[in-house]
Amino acid sequence: MQIYISTLTENDYETSLQAIEAAFKNVEMSNYDEQQLVNKIRKSETYNYELEVVAKNDAGEVVGHALLSEVTIEDEHAQHVALALAPVSVISEYRNQGLGKALIQAVEERAKNHGYETIVVLGDPEYYQELGYECADNYKIYAPFDVPKAYFMVKFLTDANRPSGKVNYPAAFN
Repeated sequence: MQIYISTLTENDYETSLQAIEAAFKNVEMSNYDEQQLVNKIRKSETYNYELEVVAKNDAGEVVGHALLSEVTIEDEHAQHVALALAPVSVISEYRNQGLGKALIQAVEERAKNHGYETIVVLGDPEYYQELGYECADNYKIYAPFDVPKAYFMVKFLTDANRPSGKVNYPAAFN
């Protein structure tokens, strides 16, 4: 079976939300409304459809999804635009086959092509460290909410700019 990763289209809006809901249905560390988060992000003024991808099977069904959203990293001197990876979802029948990794690599490549330099993520350290993410605290980058330090990570797409400070998420994440 072939899996295809592509930019989300309007035709994929509803089916991608259904796939996201299905993917998080039995996930212990979920608030079970990730699909609502995606819906809010899509309506925000900083939403960029080119930073949202879906994975489809041979039948054209959405089986995975990943989205990057603009955030800022702010210190006492400056505010830097970065991206947050959230959510990444793969429906259960397609897990443990490298699809999540492929989705993440696809959005990271798009981010780099758009000139972004930094991505933050809240997630399983073991999984994301394999993809090059590191503890954000090591770079003096802090989450705006209470979370174990190991779970808030960062990946720099270039060596050019490594901001530090507190990450500010857009209103859609509230």
